[in-house]
Amino acid sequence: KMSDILIEDMQRILPPLPSGKRLAVRLKPKGVKAMRQGHPWVFEDSIERLSHEGAPGDVAILFDTNGEFLGAGLYDPNSNIRIRALLHGERAQLDEAFIAKLTAKSLALRSGCIPPGTDAFRAANGDSDGFPGIVADIYADTLVFKLYSAVWLPWLNACAKGFIAAHPGLKRVVLRLSRELQREPLAANVPDGLVLPEGLPSELVFQENFLKFEADPAHGQKTGFFLDQRENRAEVGRLSAGKNAVLNLFSYTGGFSLYAARGGAKNVVSVDFSRPAIEAAERNFKLNYSIPTVKACKHDGIVGDAFEVLKSIAESKRCFDIV
Repeated sequence: KMSDILIEDMQRILPPLPSGKRLAVRLKPKGVKAMRQGHPWVFEDSIERLSHEGAPGDVAILFDTNGEFLGAGLYDPNSNIRIRALLHGERAQLDEAFIAKLTAKSLALRSGCIPPGTDAFRAANGDSDGFPGIVADIYADTLVFKLYSAVWLPWLNACAKGFIAAHPGLKRVVLRLSRELQREPLAANVPDGLVLPEGLPSELVFQENFLKFEADPAHGQKTGFFLDQRENRAEVGRLSAGKNAVLNLFSYTGGFSLYAARGGAKNVVSVDFSRPAIEAAERNFKLNYSIPTVKACKHDGIVGDAFEVLKSIAESKRCFDIV
């Protein structure tokens, strides 16, 4: 099965799960307070004592100054955020089964919330979903991870297994690393934009509210698209009914522009500094020419600095109904 090949590829490239002794970490009062308030980060200056030094991704058990249990998390010796907390007060074994439960819980929160005609959504929103330092997006048959902390590299295979178990149709994984993480020795075998199984193309087409978009999660901004703006895009579509002109600044690949066109705007202008982004916006319009209002809309893509373009628009006294 494709999912088995995918997991095998990830096991080959990613560092193994931590097998060393778990760290016992005693926190200073300010760290204790943060943990008891449910904060997912433990900073270096909040640690009073460590039982021993650990490696990125090692499990850390947290205690207060009196030795009372506070929670547990994943340790990073190279970051000012020393521990990404996964447990607060609750006792549980931090292992692959725990990660599977975490992914299931995150996906359950989205159950019934994904609108019809949509096969792309944020599957795990970092700290908000109990995944401090990692984001997971699903685009049709593709799972994209954006990592902001080295603690997740040894645990990434477990995360992928959890999402694939819930979405058996997933055929590939794309790994995106923050700039800081790309400099980590632990990430030496994991280049930013890696597509697994290797050899598969990174480009894809997905649907959002029955609109089609292309994305390149291996090379695009964030994970390839700004999935968290879905409701805002839909609102712009509603507001654009009967409007003559809409201006989309910092348009990227034209998500808001396309919604405005479908909503009924007669003219839409997309402005972005990136020529590839504007070219992708044009392709996104063409992907949706079967929708009469999209095909009827006049779309102009402008490559340039948004502030300079605004000056030019002001000088020409051109007006827009929505900006």
